[in-house]
Amino acid sequence: MALKPVVRLTSTQTAANQLLGMIRSGIWRVGDALPSEKELAESLDVGRSTVREALQNLVALNVVESSAGHRTIVKAPTPAELFRTDVIGLLINDTLAEEMLEARVMIEPDCVGLAATRATEEDLARIEQLLVEHEAQHEQNKPVSEYGARFHILLAEASHNRVAASFMSSILHIMQERGRRIDAIPNARRKEIDDHRAIFDLVKARRATDASAAMRAHILEWSNTYFGERD
Repeated sequence: MALKPVVRLTSTQTAANQLLGMIRSGIWRVGDALPSEKELAESLDVGRSTVREALQNLVALNVVESSAGHRTIVKAPTPAELFRTDVIGLLINDTLAEEMLEARVMIEPDCVGLAATRATEEDLARIEQLLVEHEAQHEQNKPVSEYGARFHILLAEASHNRVAASFMSSILHIMQERGRRIDAIPNARRKEIDDHRAIFDLVKARRATDASAAMRAHILEWSNTYFGERD
């Protein structure tokens, strides 16, 4: 991987990034009013014109909305924007991630069932190779979140349903971010590999119903790990 020149951010870009950080962390939630320009300028130690430009950048991203005489409000992403990585990558927080998990429970198990029916030998070989690489990374105590997330993408692609594959690809970065938490959970890395292997074996055996049920259980178990028990 080649090194890239360091890009110096302007004060406006730095201010915008800090404001986005507050939204992404959930400190400012959908519907919340941001502090006034004067208050933001004082907190950021910049001029009000810089704050105004930073807010305009967020408006352009459709992250906030502002109108004359009213405070700037954090916007809820539209359904279309949930598939835009430039927006969702900025807004992801526990609330939105939980909704993404709910969507996965609705979509991914059936997607895996289709994969068990439609996967080609080439599809299966790609998934098998990924599992081997995932295992090797784990044994060397290297980061594995990319491999865990990629497993779900390859299964979606093996369903040969372009909409399902597009959905899973669109939330890849979210799954990777959540996957990084695995390192803090005892024995979680090993369990993830074992779960993925078990699901793959069912897909490979063309046991669509069992594969679908296994994926649903897998998603719910990890969802409960992050967010607490649910039905």
